[in-house]
Amino acid sequence: MTASVLALTRYDRMGASSRVRFLQYVPHLERMGLKVSVQPLLPREYLTQLYSNGTRSPVTVTASLINRLWRVLSQRDADIIWLQREILPFLPFSLEKLLLAGKPVVVDFDDAHHLYYKDSGSRLVRSFFEDKIESLMTYASTVVVGNPTLEAYARAAGADTVVMIPSAVDVARLNVSSGAPKKFTVGWIGTPVTAEQSLHLVRAPLKKFIAETGSRCILFGAGDAAPDIEADRLPWSEAGEADFFSQVTVGICPLDDTAWNQGKSGYKIIQYMAAGKPALVSPVGIAGDLTRQDETGFHCRTEDDWYEMLMRLYNDNALCSSMGARAQSEAEEKYDTTIAAQQLYQVFETCLRA
Repeated sequence: MTASVLALTRYDRMGASSRVRFLQYVPHLERMGLKVSVQPLLPREYLTQLYSNGTRSPVTVTASLINRLWRVLSQRDADIIWLQREILPFLPFSLEKLLLAGKPVVVDFDDAHHLYYKDSGSRLVRSFFEDKIESLMTYASTVVVGNPTLEAYARAAGADTVVMIPSAVDVARLNVSSGAPKKFTVGWIGTPVTAEQSLHLVRAPLKKFIAETGSRCILFGAGDAAPDIEADRLPWSEAGEADFFSQVTVGICPLDDTAWNQGKSGYKIIQYMAAGKPALVSPVGIAGDLTRQDETGFHCRTEDDWYEMLMRLYNDNALCSSMGARAQSEAEEKYDTTIAAQQLYQVFETCLRA
């Protein structure tokens, strides 16, 4: 199959959702014969500003919206449109439908994006956009989702074809388990935004654990969140991920039990698995499925759980190693990029045959 795909992503490689759900697959898809053109909506400086001071430049956003419209209108010769979430935030579905008309559309969701509109504090936003994501789901040729929660939601919304493709990693790149680090190290990876939303759950047990054991903690990409946790704070970079995982003994994924978090796709857990690290997780949504209790990690529901499971792994090197090995084997079998890329290729091939 030789066909052109216009990938309308949210971000460039700095944005985890775009990197994981789209950009890392482009080389694989092109080797299979597709021609993929990537058009991010928001520039890198948008995320840099958001992560550094929590603000969004109206000028940057406005320019990005105009550029996205021009890109869509000027690349009408693509055979397939591969869309991340929506063409433009706060653009009515009726206009998106006009922009998408005449092309097979594959729309991807790895978060509960519909909640942006449904849970908006603005009655006007809810009135105009409450059903936009559902309309996109029913219009699309195929809806690709990252977890069972979103799969069920898309089917309930009336989508004709829904394919679940879990978020994936290049397992070979993160296969860094060459024995336990010299010092027991707890690792967390994410963004300053997700750090602010989640690290409060482990603040007390993690501080207690570090104080009692002298263990190390690395927060990779957290910025200044949870400043009272004694940790090495490393700025995130894609190139630095492998080195981060090589220093980690166990990875953590704390999550509040919210509708938004129930719709997340568990990417950091899959990264821990690929790197051969046991994971301690809040069993919210897919997180509880990815981490098999007592086999590849532990489910932690209370502060006591977090503390006790950290202590259990701290006192049992053999358990750490065996859990990490099982997790890595499972990542190789289920969550490698080569597997997900082949699934995506089949989605595109089916759309073109329809």
